[in-house]
Order: sequence, then C-alpha cells, then structure tokens
Amino acid sequence: SDTIEYVKEREAFGRPIAKFQNTRFELVACATEVEVGRAFLDRLIAEHAGGAHLVRECSMAKLWQTEMAQRVIDRCLQLFGGYGYMLEYPVSRAFMDARVARIYAGTNEIMKVIIAKQMGL
Repeated sequence: SDTIEYVKEREAFGRPIAKFQNTRFELVACATEVEVGRAFLDRLIAEHAGGAHLVRECSMAKLWQTEMAQRVIDRCLQLFGGYGYMLEYPVSRAFMDARVARIYAGTNEIMKVIIAKQMGL
C-alpha cells in the first residue's frame, strides 16, 4: 500500500506515475503474486489443521513465498526510483528484509534439497 500511495502522488511528465500503463501492470503483477501466495498458504494451513504431513509443501511454500516477496519488493522499489534506496523510505527496509528471508530458517537452496528428497530425487 505504501507503493500505491507513492505512485499516486509522485509525478513524472506532468502526471502521477500511477497513470502510466507500466506502473499499473507492475502493481497488478505484484498483487496477483501476493494473492496466489496467500491461497497456497491458506491451503497448507487448512491441511495442517487436518493433520496432514506437509514437509514438501511447507518447503515449497518457504521457497516460493520468499522468492515471490523479493520479486514484489524489487518491483515496488523500482517504482520509487532513487528514493527506494533511501533508508527513510520503508521500501528500502522491506527490500533488505525480503532478501534475508531467503536465508534464515533454511536457505532456499536447502529448501530445494528437501523438496527434491521428498520427490524421491
């Protein structure tokens, strides 16, 4: 939502950058990825509550969600332009947080190893 507010206020070439097709397309892509991720997590939560053993799926979720978060925040940071790298803007911190998420609680490479083993590879 910070990015949406920013693109509505930030002007380039005499109009808000939210009016540019590319800006809209990028934000639609971000929103779509987030919704897909939520649906996947909701399914896993329901299956876990039902007693399912979900090692493979949880590893997939950690892998996909953290990579998706990095893609989304990278798109958002790009829309902020140079301001995206200034620590005064929350998008800068979110970028750093998204990057470290691919490391802690098992690196994404480890998630791939777990998934491969669960697939019998």
